[in-house]
Amino acid sequence: MDVPGKWKAYDCADYFQSPLADHGWWDEGGQYWYIEPAERVHESREQDFLIIGGPGVDGIRWGYRRGQPGIWAHYPIEAEFVLLAATAAALREGYASGAITV
Repeated sequence: MDVPGKWKAYDCADYFQSPLADHGWWDEGGQYWYIEPAERVHESREQDFLIIGGPGVDGIRWGYRRGQPGIWAHYPIEAEFVLLAATAAALREGYASGAITV
């Protein structure tokens, strides 16, 4: 799938061109969407942040920052961003294996 025009300011082609855009990453055991399908992706305009999911704890969300590469975690309590992975697929693999933690 092509990156929708409204999201072109974000370096998010890796997500939209992967199966994650179609199917997301649903954890059956935890009953939680770690990565949302494309129709549920949304933007936080005040943070210039395209949110694709999150770990389900402490309000942490992950996604793309406007004009910056990679997948970032936003920690609202500390009001900070931390780079987690180069791509959405790398985030999924790393988080599932425990190599990436929040």
